[in-house]
Amino acid sequence: MLNTTMTKMDWRAGSWWGKINIIGFMLYGSLSAQTADTCRNAEITFVTSALERIVDNPAEVLADEEAFWEEEDAQKYVEAWGRSVGVSIERDPWRKSLQQLADMTKEERARSPLLKMTAEVIAQKEEFRSLALPHLCSYLPKGIALDIPVYFTAYVPPRCFVTGGVVFNVSADYWKGNTQNILNSLVHELFHVGYSRNRQYRREQPGKDDQLFAMMESLQNEGTATWVGYQAQSLFPAPDEKDYSMLDDVDEVTRQLGEVNTLFAEVGSLPDREMKKMSWDIGVEQRAYYIVGAHMASVIERGEGRRALVHTIAMGPRAFIDTYNELVSGDRRIVYPDTATVLERRKTRSNQQALQTLGFLALAVIIIGGGGWLLRRFRAF
Repeated sequence: MLNTTMTKMDWRAGSWWGKINIIGFMLYGSLSAQTADTCRNAEITFVTSALERIVDNPAEVLADEEAFWEEEDAQKYVEAWGRSVGVSIERDPWRKSLQQLADMTKEERARSPLLKMTAEVIAQKEEFRSLALPHLCSYLPKGIALDIPVYFTAYVPPRCFVTGGVVFNVSADYWKGNTQNILNSLVHELFHVGYSRNRQYRREQPGKDDQLFAMMESLQNEGTATWVGYQAQSLFPAPDEKDYSMLDDVDEVTRQLGEVNTLFAEVGSLPDREMKKMSWDIGVEQRAYYIVGAHMASVIERGEGRRALVHTIAMGPRAFIDTYNELVSGDRRIVYPDTATVLERRKTRSNQQALQTLGFLALAVIIIGGGGWLLRRFRAF
């Protein structure tokens, strides 16, 4: 067991947080009631109950896995993450890993590197708060609360994400056993918390071009979070973070800029489901939103200062892109269609689909009619 009083407190906090609607939670609190110190005084709680049950009693967890996935907020959030991004959470690999733990002795499991690494993260809680929160808050509009639980689990598909809470899969090879990699990623995830809670206050809101807006928002959200984490390397070095290596590669940034412009050029022309998949594959899996967005944030901060970057967060994703475009030229710019263009593309696509459907119907009528004529001729003989 992780012998900390905080863990026991967080068990109760985890149960309470799990009852809160994810969207409502992300928009928690009223800005008018918050003080200027709300962000810097945020309470980050660590919840280890799911991980402890996995390592301490894997056979018991496997014996009633449904109860485990229903009781532990970390597992519920994993499933919520899967639904939100369209990824199926297959449990067979998870079961196999737990069975391997169950085959070990209790003493062997007690020496698990998963518990050791998590304990090391928890031990740095106050240091993290003192260093990370001022850094994070300097990139967010004033008065945004970052209080949130951080859950630890293992053997699930994502390595980390945030929904109703931040969730870390400490068994992910990506961490290389380095707690600093986890703490740096926690900076990234906490920025997402602040970005999400600011949505209700910002100037720009989704309109008729909601799919385009969502893609632009992903570019700003993931990109700025990556930049904030990149800038936090002096506090929490992350030598194994692949996004940072790509961000330092000028040719890779140029290539990814082209990918983002290709994405935006297709908005409205492709069916929504196909466009969403393309956005996920290029923007997330291939990291275009992360790398290009981070590059854009760096250009804005270095060219106009951090306040200008924060102002784009207060305004919205179009302000982020437009501010960046003012500082660059040529093929370094992000080209996105206006709402009228997106709607016209959708109308054209809808008309083409309607004509195609009519063509198929006409062909079917001809075939059926021709078949009837052949049948009559056959009977005549």
